[in-house]
Amino acid sequence: MGKIKSAICLTLFTLLIAALCFICTVSFSYGTNNVHTFNSILRLTAKDADLGAPYGSGGYLGGGYSAVYYPEGVISEQEYADNLAGYPDDEKGNADKADYVAKYVAYGNLYLEKETVCGGSDKSEPSEEFKAQFDDTLKILEARYASLKKDGVRLEVRDGFTVGVFLPKDLMTNELYAFACNAYTGDVTVRFGTAADSADTILPARTNKTINDYIKKASSRTAADGTVYVVIEFTKEGREVIAEKTAEASSGSTLYFMIGENSVIPLSVSEKIDQDTLYISGSYSAESAKICTEAINTSLKANGQDLLELTVGEATVHKALYGNNALYGLYIAYGVCFLAMAVFFFVRYGRLAFAHLYTYLIFLFCMILCVWSIPFLYISTETFLALMLASLFLCVGNVLVFERARTFYSQNKAITVCVKNAYKESLWTLIDMHVIFAALAFITFGIGLTNLSAFAFVFGLGVAFSAIGTIGLTRFLWAIMMPFTKDKGRFCHFKRNRIQVEEGEDDD
Repeated sequence: MGKIKSAICLTLFTLLIAALCFICTVSFSYGTNNVHTFNSILRLTAKDADLGAPYGSGGYLGGGYSAVYYPEGVISEQEYADNLAGYPDDEKGNADKADYVAKYVAYGNLYLEKETVCGGSDKSEPSEEFKAQFDDTLKILEARYASLKKDGVRLEVRDGFTVGVFLPKDLMTNELYAFACNAYTGDVTVRFGTAADSADTILPARTNKTINDYIKKASSRTAADGTVYVVIEFTKEGREVIAEKTAEASSGSTLYFMIGENSVIPLSVSEKIDQDTLYISGSYSAESAKICTEAINTSLKANGQDLLELTVGEATVHKALYGNNALYGLYIAYGVCFLAMAVFFFVRYGRLAFAHLYTYLIFLFCMILCVWSIPFLYISTETFLALMLASLFLCVGNVLVFERARTFYSQNKAITVCVKNAYKESLWTLIDMHVIFAALAFITFGIGLTNLSAFAFVFGLGVAFSAIGTIGLTRFLWAIMMPFTKDKGRFCHFKRNRIQVEEGEDDD
């Protein structure tokens, strides 16, 4: 290949590697007060609970809380069994127990209330109406947790009709409040009185109006002195109604901002409120204020939708098995191994090591992208070991070819002949080695042996990428790098053993 074509190809490869390196590994904050964050693929990749690092969006489980949302009419097997056990063993108790059993139908690991969920049918299949309500409710939950913009928040549908949520302990201080507040569904209303249950609904004030005619939005704000406010913005009509209803406010009066039947913001009122924007302070943190306001905003947007009521199951605490800094340890260990690999190849093969290094970086970034994009994969000790073992395959494959080329070169053959013969003699060895181990890996994955499954799948992927890199990519890179040097042997740290190339001879 000519120098111009080689230069173009090499430049394109370098730019590709630089772009992949940036996308996969670089994270930073930007904008006013660093309000925005660019998350790298590595940071976004799901991480195992046992590693305990304080970051990792999309599936971070290293120390935190998880809970499950149960829609109305849906209960767990455990709750169903506990409820049955609570009936007394007498004639009335047995009759009530029979009635309870008749109300529910089993659905996987759940029990569904026939009337509420299945439309009165005895079949263990939710009605289309319930499915539509569940989908709308799920969208509300997703919007609320996405608005937190916290690394490590994860939300997923479980067992068909429950929603599991994980919140990282080290990155949030109001996890339990988030679980409870985000469970509130229904229309936003404003009540005024002495108790939320008995207070009069003052917004919406008319049946032909909606709450959006009175309230624009909610937001949170932190003052210079550190005080956190929940901010409610009223329309002109909303301000007038609030002013009129609070004109006769007395001690003990409270303004309740409700979502469904749940009081989100209780505001004690002792005088008339007449303002477009209401600043409400209290025991809010910046985090809890954001949780509260986003719950209100999402409910305002969903006003009028028929949403399901949600019950929060018991929160579970997750701890990192290997300590809070295990992921850092894995990254450091990988860095040491990468450095050792680079030193070996540069000492042994000179500038030819760049061909291996380019191939390895493409291999590495492909592995990172796969672990990030495949839902059941995540960063763990198993996937890390699989990556390291697959990396060894790539290194061994390239060393095998390089050493055979070295042997041919020592026999006074031209470098192009050496490369061709080295790949020709190594081809079936490389194919056999990669095919056998990739097949074993994917067979193991198919068996599905718990954590070994993730290890096997990642290892299988790595072996496949290693085969492509060793047999194809490294050879291509070798070909486009050599035209830039006259002494091909020195480029590869190869030496003649018996005769020297005559002075001025082109060794290609």
